[in-house]
Amino acid sequence: MSSSDVEHRQVLVVGAGPGGSATAQRLAEQGLDVLVLERRQVVGNPAQCGECVPLWGMMTNTFPLLRDDEWLQAYFELPHWVIAKKLDWMRLYGPSMRAYGFELDCVSVHRLQYDGHLADRAINAGAEVRTGIELRNVKAQPKLGRDLYVTNEGRFSADYVIDATGAMAHVARLRGQGSRPVVQLPTVFCQAVGEMPDSFDIFIGSVAPGGYAWIIPKGDNIGNVGLGVHQKHIDGSLKDRLDEFCHGLGYEILSWGGGWIPLGGMVKTAVHDNVLAVGDAAGLVMPSNGGGIGQAIVSGKMAADAVVAHLEDGTPLAAYDATIRRTMGKPLAISTRTKNLFWTFCRNDWMTNAAMRFLGVNGMRRAVDCRRPFYIL
Repeated sequence: MSSSDVEHRQVLVVGAGPGGSATAQRLAEQGLDVLVLERRQVVGNPAQCGECVPLWGMMTNTFPLLRDDEWLQAYFELPHWVIAKKLDWMRLYGPSMRAYGFELDCVSVHRLQYDGHLADRAINAGAEVRTGIELRNVKAQPKLGRDLYVTNEGRFSADYVIDATGAMAHVARLRGQGSRPVVQLPTVFCQAVGEMPDSFDIFIGSVAPGGYAWIIPKGDNIGNVGLGVHQKHIDGSLKDRLDEFCHGLGYEILSWGGGWIPLGGMVKTAVHDNVLAVGDAAGLVMPSNGGGIGQAIVSGKMAADAVVAHLEDGTPLAAYDATIRRTMGKPLAISTRTKNLFWTFCRNDWMTNAAMRFLGVNGMRRAVDCRRPFYIL
C-alpha cells in the first residue's frame, strides 16, 4: 500500500486491550469486517498496570443487570495458563497499618498471556489484528463524510471506530471532539520478588497521598506492586516512592511500568459521530478501587451490539450510552462519590484512620464494591 492509499474497513478498533479485543470478537462473530490496530509490537507487552481480573460472580455482584448475559459469562471464563493466582481475600490497610479484610472473587493474571489470549479469541472469530501500528493523527474529511486515521503504517478509514486506547483516549484527543476522562491518577508499578501475601492488599494514606498503593500476588514469591498518587501531592519521583515502598517490604524489583487511572467517573458521552469509546477511554473505572478490566470487557460487548443494531435496523449509536449507563452507571457513580468524599475528608493520616475506623469492615467493603457505605445517602 502506497503512502497515498487509504485502507477502508467496516470497523476499525484502536487498541487491543481487553475492551478492544472483546469488541472485535463480538463484531467478527456477527460477520462484520474488523481490523484491530495495536501500537505495541506484542499484545500485552508491556503490561498495562493492573493484573487483577474479577470473575463473573464478582462482576454480577457489582452489576446485577449483567446476570443473564451468557456471552459475557462465557467471556469471563479463563484458561488456567493465563491465571497466576486465585485471589479470595482483600485487605485494606490504613496509615496505622490496621487491616480491614473481606472476601474477594478475583484472579491475578499474567497480562502478556491474558491480553494475548483475548486477542487470539478475536482473531479466531475472524477479526484481523495488526501490531506495531501507532495512531498519530486523525484528519477530518467532511466532503467525503469520513475521518482519515493516519498511522506509522498507512492511512485508514472506517464506517465505525472503537476507541479502546485506554485512559488517554487517543482517538477522541486526536479528533478534538467528544468527551475524554479528565481526572487522572498517575501510577507506577513493578514486577517484584519476595514473600508475597495471600491476599490482594491495598494501602491508603501517606504512602500514596490521594491515591493508594497495592500488592497483587501472582505467586508465593512474585507480585505486581504499585502505587498512584494524586497529582497535587507529587513532590518527587513516583518511581523513587515505589522503590522505597518495595525496599521496606524486602522486595526486589524486576521490571517497571506505569500509566494513568481515570478517576473522574464516566465521560459525558461515549459516542461521538461514528466513534464509540470503551473501557478506560470512556472513564469506566471504579474510582474507589481502580478496577477497570471488567468494565472494559462489558462495554466492548455493548459497543459491538450497538454497531450491529445500527447496521441492522438503524438504531442510533447513542443507544450505547444509554446501555452502559443503565447497566453500570449507578455503581460507578457511587464509586466516584465515595472517592470524592475520601479526597474531601481524608486530608491526612489521622483523618484517614478515623474515617476507616468509623466505616469499619462492612463500610469499607461496600465502598470497594461500589455500594454506598452505610452513612452515605
